[in-house]
Amino acid sequence: MPPSRFISLSGLTFVLVASSPLLPVLARSGQAPDTLPEASGKAVLIRVCTTCHDTDLITEAPRTVPGWIDTVYSMRDFGAEMSEDEFKTVTDYLLVNLAHLQVNTATAEEMAPVLGVTMGVAEGVVAYRDARGGFKTIDDLKGVPELDAATIDALAPRLLFGN
Repeated sequence: MPPSRFISLSGLTFVLVASSPLLPVLARSGQAPDTLPEASGKAVLIRVCTTCHDTDLITEAPRTVPGWIDTVYSMRDFGAEMSEDEFKTVTDYLLVNLAHLQVNTATAEEMAPVLGVTMGVAEGVVAYRDARGGFKTIDDLKGVPELDAATIDALAPRLLFGN
């Protein structure tokens, strides 16, 4: 089923599906202020994603790396028009700037973009984690020699330590 948006006019509620020519206009009409981080790829994300919804939909619910990847694939399946390069740009922006990280279960591929490190460093983080039975606190994660403590502190709101 295509994505939809509920609107109410004069007490009547309508459902508009993504194919409706009115949906982009209605989506932008009450657009909230943009709260997305300023970073490479933001303009592409805004151009591709806000034809169907406001930016607040992007920031309102936290998603992990797999959650964002699934979301971008779903949006493309629902009709979001983007080239392969734009798909990669949007996905990279979301992972680097918004994705939450389950530090005790994430793969190196999931860690690298969120932590802003190379695959080699991310693999080292996974090995360090696995050798110690996981991370219980942010201080445990900051104990990884290859990671910068200030970077980890800045990412704290996006780091999840449950198993």
